[in-house]
Amino acid sequence: MSTSVSTVERVVRLTVPQAQRLASLAQAKQLSEDQVVSKALDILFSLTDVLNSQAEGQGWSILSEASLARIWDNELDAAYDNWQDLYGIPTR
Repeated sequence: MSTSVSTVERVVRLTVPQAQRLASLAQAKQLSEDQVVSKALDILFSLTDVLNSQAEGQGWSILSEASLARIWDNELDAAYDNWQDLYGIPTR
């Protein structure tokens, strides 16, 4: 079973310094400029996935803060905040 990779041609505008750096990098790595751009996009998309995952985690954290505050910030729980006094632990 062979896998076929389809490609799409896109025109990308680069500044002269960017084009020169791309050409130098491709030559140094013995790759085509297309291969360098493709690898760079893979890295960019992976980074975007990681950042999106972090943002999603932060979103859940923000949503849960209010609920946790209601559970933890109450008179019954306040007794545990003074656990050192409760258990007779001397202060240093």
